[in-house]
Amino acid sequence: MKPLFFIDYDNTIFSHRTWSIPEDGLQTLERLKSDGFRVILASGRAFRSSDLPEEFQGRFTPDGLVSSNGAIIEAEGRLIHEKYFDPGLQRRLLDYVTEKGYCLISNFDGVWCTSNLERFRALDSNKNRKIKPQEGDAFRALYTSRRPSFFLADTREAIADVQEHFPETRLLYMGDEMGGADIIPKENGKAMGAGRILDYFHASWEDVIAIGDSMNDIELIQAAAFGIAMGNAMPEVRAAASYVAKDIDDGGLADAAARARQWADNRSQYPAQ
Repeated sequence: MKPLFFIDYDNTIFSHRTWSIPEDGLQTLERLKSDGFRVILASGRAFRSSDLPEEFQGRFTPDGLVSSNGAIIEAEGRLIHEKYFDPGLQRRLLDYVTEKGYCLISNFDGVWCTSNLERFRALDSNKNRKIKPQEGDAFRALYTSRRPSFFLADTREAIADVQEHFPETRLLYMGDEMGGADIIPKENGKAMGAGRILDYFHASWEDVIAIGDSMNDIELIQAAAFGIAMGNAMPEVRAAASYVAKDIDDGGLADAAARARQWADNRSQYPAQ
């Protein structure tokens, strides 16, 4: 069986410096598909097959989705798994960040909302986020909605505090460049979601190539037969990878795919992790 590629989106496919997908990255995705590889989009974002990035239209359709860090799993356009926050835990989390004045953000029904708009605007890590969140009623609507994940767009101290108070969650730091952390139920994660995709395609971890850059990718990179970190990846992710590719804005995804093809052509030269 040809290897399956599990590829992260933010700062692996989509650059947060240029706020776009590099053309060579799109060409790489197209080429992998045309050469018969299955390509799965593994993202912290809540992607659905009906709501993929605009740049993909007419050029690239993933064979599966591991989105919201494993909360939403699709294969060949079919939903095969969903896991949302427990309603009680969700209410307690929203109450806590509000009480502490932290900046939590979420996209609900196409509208970005936040627990603290003033703090969102004040934090340097949020300066480059191309969103204009609302507070008030838009945020309160989260209390009665089913959410697979949230994003704490705040400091490392705030992230550590929320993690300490909510051990039934996992906060996945996005790195100093992007800042903030995904908040997911403890039992979710990209590796768990990838396992469901492998079951669907009757494949094994020996068939997995994983490419990513941040802490929500590290378990998947470690579990893969061949794990690749982007050159712009967090130090912990680079240390966990079999290969470190170039930076996303310097042909990183093309470099990662080329090295993965070398490994696929002669797997015996690269022992599994």
